[in-house]
Amino acid sequence: MNYREATEYVKRIQVGAKIKPGLAVTGKLMQLLGDPQAGLSFVHVAGTNGKGSTAAFISSIYASAGWKVGRFVSPAVFRERESIQYEQDGKTVYITEEEMAKHLTAIRAAIEEMARGGDGVPADGVSGNDVPGDGVPAGGIPTEFEIETAAAFLAFADWKCDLVVLETGMGGRLDATNIITTTACAVITPVAMDHMKFLGDTIGQIACEKAGIIKEHVPVVMCQHDREAADCIARTCRERGCEWREVVPDNIHIRESALSGTRFDYKQYRDLRISVPGLYQVENACLAIECVEMLCASVGNSLFTGDSSSVQRFSLSEDMIRRGLAAARWRGRFEVISEKPCVVVDGAHNPDGMDGFLNSVDTYFKGKEKIAVMGVFADKDYHAMAHQIGHTFSRIYTVTPPSERGLAAEELANALNEAANAEKAADRAVACRSLSEAFDLVKQHRDAAIFVFGSLSLLKGAYDYWG
Repeated sequence: MNYREATEYVKRIQVGAKIKPGLAVTGKLMQLLGDPQAGLSFVHVAGTNGKGSTAAFISSIYASAGWKVGRFVSPAVFRERESIQYEQDGKTVYITEEEMAKHLTAIRAAIEEMARGGDGVPADGVSGNDVPGDGVPAGGIPTEFEIETAAAFLAFADWKCDLVVLETGMGGRLDATNIITTTACAVITPVAMDHMKFLGDTIGQIACEKAGIIKEHVPVVMCQHDREAADCIARTCRERGCEWREVVPDNIHIRESALSGTRFDYKQYRDLRISVPGLYQVENACLAIECVEMLCASVGNSLFTGDSSSVQRFSLSEDMIRRGLAAARWRGRFEVISEKPCVVVDGAHNPDGMDGFLNSVDTYFKGKEKIAVMGVFADKDYHAMAHQIGHTFSRIYTVTPPSERGLAAEELANALNEAANAEKAADRAVACRSLSEAFDLVKQHRDAAIFVFGSLSLLKGAYDYWG
């Protein structure tokens, strides 16, 4: 298959499919593909907020030291194939159409073999999808995310990556990425209430699902804002005999923060610098430091990959850590994409993420008029976010995200205005028919700073308009 044929095949077999978290289908698929993930070393990253930024810092540190570092990013935001990439010596390389077509062709053959061999997983709600036809197992076909995960493993093996920084898609315990067995370090970023339909109704339940990526005797690092989440993760570490570390806010001292980046101290490190703005990014950078330290201090300072004669060493100098942090980039997270007018985009889409975003807005734009363009998915706690926003913005233009999960712009505007009225403030939210209409309206506020946030699906539209 060529690239177009391959992507059409993936879309075709997903028609009518339903997400049913589980590893049985992924496991069988990877077995038929020769388990390419078995020969790789992974940093596995789970959590609700900060996964992408933390992964970017870890990748940049090792890539700046000359390693070839694979990255699996979820979801793709700016380009079709950005989810599968590697970084080395300051360059980021995305999987090509030809490479993707080759891997999807192999995956299609494996799926058809699953169908012929009767290896489909029963449609019992444990795993997979229950859509028969088109040469796929009637009881369990891989989801689009499972297929993309398999393609990523094939690509990383082909590229001979020294290390792979692997983000979970959703949750952890039953996430397709959790098929790996050669984890070097598990990283769990702040856990918050999100994806409750699949992960649980309490912060503790969700944290325990995220903690499912923890393997026996593998080091773990975490940064948690909720004690219940931290306790659950620590308990899992004890049960599985893992050493763990936690980023402690008292060990962080911010020296200077601006839109150009932040200078800070962390533990014994003095005057570290990151180039990505946003006060919340400092915690993500510290989490990356803890990960690198744990890898350097892991048993024997090594990890067996592939066979017992293959040893992968993770030692890095402090200078490498400094250079990697300073070189890290992560688009769409409190990023200035236009200076005249000033336009900032951010992926804050749940209450915990909104706290960090609003803290940065207040810090960097104190005393300046602020206008927002906001859109969120219907399954997010948009009522809580509406109350958090309070009086931050003098006007908010709402849009419907380009997804079947998108919350109608009118509903979001109503929630924002109800929250404003509860605080005895005037209505300030206006529903728009499209993103471009919202952007045309915000341009009328000539001296205001403009913020585009909420669903990550809005970010590409912002880049296209203001770029």
